Amino acid sequence: MDAPEPSVACREVILEWTRLSQLADFAERRHGYGNSNGGFGVDYPEDLDEYDIHVDGVRIPEGSLLLYGYEIAIPPGYEILVDEKVYLCTLREILLERGLVADAERVAVLLADEMNPSSEGKRKRI
Repeated sequence: MDAPEPSVACREVILEWTRLSQLADFAERRHGYGNSNGGFGVDYPEDLDEYDIHVDGVRIPEGSLLLYGYEIAIPPGYEILVDEKVYLCTLREILLERGLVADAERVAVLLADEMNPSSEGKRKRI
């Protein structure tokens, strides 16, 4: 399966999560997530363990996220690297569309940090 365009993949993965407000928490903590319903999710570079890196050869460059969809389909779906800013912009848009204004504002703060080079290191990286 061909991967969709980055913004479409972001929207698809985000909308597959049941509790959208949780995604603002995950973004603040730079913590990935995935569901077992259709196999949609996001991995941050910090989510990778030694097995992922050395055995599976997974690499996620800093500033990027690995999005995946239809992971449990036969044949398997897609994986795509996207710029974290694209993901955060899409997440903010969806949160606003759903009336989750406070969560959208939290994501807007993350975007401002990402786009301001002098704020490097301000975000908590776990």
